Amino acid sequence: MKAVLVVLIVICVLLAAAYAVGLIFVRQLIVRQDNFPTPETGARSSSLLEPTGEALWKHNIPYFAPFRDLPFDEVSIVSDDGLRLCADVLRGSGTGVTVIFFHGYKSEPACDFAAMYDFYNELGCDLMYVHMRAHGKSEGEYIGFGALDRYDVVLWTKKAAELFPENSIFLHGMSMGAASVLQSADLELDGHVCGMIADCGYSDLETVFKNLVGELYHLPVMFVDIFEYVNLLKAGYGFKEASSARSVSVTEVPLLYICGDSDRYVPKDMALKIYNACRSDKKLLLVPDTGHAASFMCANEEYRSMVTDFINGHRRKN
Repeated sequence: MKAVLVVLIVICVLLAAAYAVGLIFVRQLIVRQDNFPTPETGARSSSLLEPTGEALWKHNIPYFAPFRDLPFDEVSIVSDDGLRLCADVLRGSGTGVTVIFFHGYKSEPACDFAAMYDFYNELGCDLMYVHMRAHGKSEGEYIGFGALDRYDVVLWTKKAAELFPENSIFLHGMSMGAASVLQSADLELDGHVCGMIADCGYSDLETVFKNLVGELYHLPVMFVDIFEYVNLLKAGYGFKEASSARSVSVTEVPLLYICGDSDRYVPKDMALKIYNACRSDKKLLLVPDTGHAASFMCANEEYRSMVTDFINGHRRKN
């Protein structure tokens, strides 16, 4: 009897320790953090952004202040779970195209899209820059990693159709924002959505966290299961709930997928998994010697050309 009691105590201690480790994971990676490091505060980029991380941050800094000074209008929606989510809107020159931008993890519209503003402005598009849940102007305690945000994407497409009822809608996501767009592809997007531009969006959450656990925290992969259980309790979603590859395999929405072939967050095989799974009309831009989220910088002319052709080739014909 005493031996059984000792075993039970040991099991309880181990479970408590595992739960405590899982809580640390959730607090560091999932809970909202408004003071995350940025290029402007002098922070260094993550080693996982190399080989182009430091160069990307230096390249983007000059675009931030002019972008933030633009005369945005703020609009908002209410998410399915009751959060007020916000976006900044700029009206274009009436070309009949709206682009909705979804930024990446612990980022903001300026960090991911300020450098692209001149390009999209020249195209004359109406522009909507979404603040993802638990980021920036939007409410939320837990970052959704696409599993929650995909439903927000659907609502934003309906909001865009309400604001610009005659326009073709294109969704442009970066990293986590791209994954959110991809994972919304099998949901009921507004009928005006004509295409998805996904820049380095990951194929599934489980693979991403396995990479993070191994490369950032040097922990065994088994810890991902612990993290998933605690995250399910706290944030309300598991890591297998959303899959970009699965969603694009059943959508009819055209896809332009972009990624660096040296990306450490979204490795080349993950990028190809998404692209190969897609059954709609699709194009691929795989940029040589380029890390995470740096394709616009490293292959600027090709990026601009492919996006322009994609929009022109798939917009609604009035």
